[in-house]
Amino acid sequence: MSHAFAGTLLLPGEEGPGLSAVLETVDADVKLVAGEDELGSWSHDECSVTAIGEGSFKVVLGGEMVLFTPDTPIQFANVMVEPEPEPARSVPLADRIGAETKGRKNRVTTPTKVQPLKSVAKQEVLGRAVTYMVVAVSCALMIALLLLSTTL
Repeated sequence: MSHAFAGTLLLPGEEGPGLSAVLETVDADVKLVAGEDELGSWSHDECSVTAIGEGSFKVVLGGEMVLFTPDTPIQFANVMVEPEPEPARSVPLADRIGAETKGRKNRVTTPTKVQPLKSVAKQEVLGRAVTYMVVAVSCALMIALLLLSTTL
């Protein structure tokens, strides 16, 4: 199917009204015509079109860039600009976990035997006598602090 879009053509950095031109798509080719002169013909693979705003488009034809402002920018965009791919959709963690575990078989777990704590009396770090002495000194200090606080 062929399409023809009339508009103005500018080189990058060029200002002014631009050159009146027609950008045509014919089967697998893109032609650029200004007046009676054909400026060139390129295959669709050698062309890319990017919208740059305000109804203008950056058109790369065989490695050469031009700025084209068609008279009908919406129709031009519908035909010439490839739609951007949709961004990847974020999937909530719960849904991902559900999807990952959906096909798995239920795993059978074997119970672990719990051993009761063994007495550590045989492996005392401090001897009984030292333990009693630490407790006795702590009690004596508490009594002394209590007596001191009541006399003040």
